[in-house]
Amino acid sequence: MPTLTVTRSQTRWDVTFTNPPVNLADPEMILELQSLVDELERDPDVTVVVFASDDEEHYLGPYDLSRAADTPSTPGPTGLVPWLDLTVRLSRLPVVSIARIRGAVRGVGAEFAYATDLRFASLERTAIDQPEVSKGLVPGGGAIGRLPALAGRARALEVILGSGVLDGATAERYGVVNRALPDAELDAFVDDLADRLARIDRTVLATTKALVDHTTLPDNDELAAAYKAFFSSAARRLAAA
Repeated sequence: MPTLTVTRSQTRWDVTFTNPPVNLADPEMILELQSLVDELERDPDVTVVVFASDDEEHYLGPYDLSRAADTPSTPGPTGLVPWLDLTVRLSRLPVVSIARIRGAVRGVGAEFAYATDLRFASLERTAIDQPEVSKGLVPGGGAIGRLPALAGRARALEVILGSGVLDGATAERYGVVNRALPDAELDAFVDDLADRLARIDRTVLATTKALVDHTTLPDNDELAAAYKAFFSSAARRLAAA
């Protein structure tokens, strides 16, 4: 069963996570997201993509560790494993990506959100956390590479090492999301912004974004090192069980 629903217009795409019961990220979702990024790279017209969830209690994640042995590992076009490949390419797309967050965003789900360009969250219904360290794991999906640029070193360490939950207001104050809006206003705000971006010249958007990306995105080797550390820590945890 597909884990994503995609609605396409000429310049705006809407992607909905649909992986019940709690929208865990799993091997199938990784491959679907990778294929989606392939499509976004090839499409000559799309300028904005919005990621939302069909479950108002669970936006995305964490990773389904019971499926760890099935995690796709064939390198993508970047030379990175599929999860890192798709998030790196998502960040560098000539397309503006927006996460419309409502519900729990945990572990690799949060790491996906960090890879989008813009994040807008429900003030009342958002809970973001990186639980890995509290479970004896090293975050490997992008938190270590991306969160310090969003929140600053000290707050990134608080989120990663403390494994606490950020509500919408705190996530906004820390810079993890652009804005936390009253839940009743979230959809209209994101739709208005996405529709405005969908009307802007694609070359202007892509060029502007690429220039910002040049000085703000993490090095691929840094992401790869954290990914390797995650699976090493998972192996140690299983050996100790």
